[in-house]
Amino acid sequence: MNKRILYATTNPSKLAHMRNLLVSLPVEILSLVDAGIKTQVPENGDTPAENARQKVEFAFPKCEIPTVAVDSGLYIESFPKEKQPGLYVRRIFGKDSAASDEEMLNYYQQELNKVGGQSKGTWVTAIAFRITTSQIYCETFVSDTFFTSKISPVVMAGEPLNSLQVDPISGMYFSEMSPNERIKAQMQRASGITQFVEKHWNEF
Repeated sequence: MNKRILYATTNPSKLAHMRNLLVSLPVEILSLVDAGIKTQVPENGDTPAENARQKVEFAFPKCEIPTVAVDSGLYIESFPKEKQPGLYVRRIFGKDSAASDEEMLNYYQQELNKVGGQSKGTWVTAIAFRITTSQIYCETFVSDTFFTSKISPVVMAGEPLNSLQVDPISGMYFSEMSPNERIKAQMQRASGITQFVEKHWNEF
């Protein structure tokens, strides 16, 4: 019988990606939607790790099954300090307003054009795993990427920036990769999340 994990997200693209990351484990991964949780998840921490912990602390009591959450910050090398997305990758209009996929693509394309149309970038990604009331683990990973203002014709619902990100090694847009190619390209982020969950797997 498969173990069950709640993934504290409502984003179907992110849910599919997590299922691909953990495909080797006998686990059923549920989203907040699957669990019938409709309340807005809090994200007001100062770091990705704080936000990830907030998410699992919010969601775990509602289902009382092991709960995992991921949160990321983005830093684009060529952007001025006041334009750095940081923790507000989607909240480009303010901390309490999430942009649509189309709005995100238009915004980041315009900002990239202002700095020459391309830039190196860095993702800082934290994963938190709450297994019991007293057991919460958290780890942070960093990975490099590359952005271009030329939008790929393939747009991923829920993860629009994959249409502006190009893998520095293969030159492929993330949105045009297969799930396995995307995992390989994400390097530390993807492998770190997989190893993190596997490390704590036998604790529940």
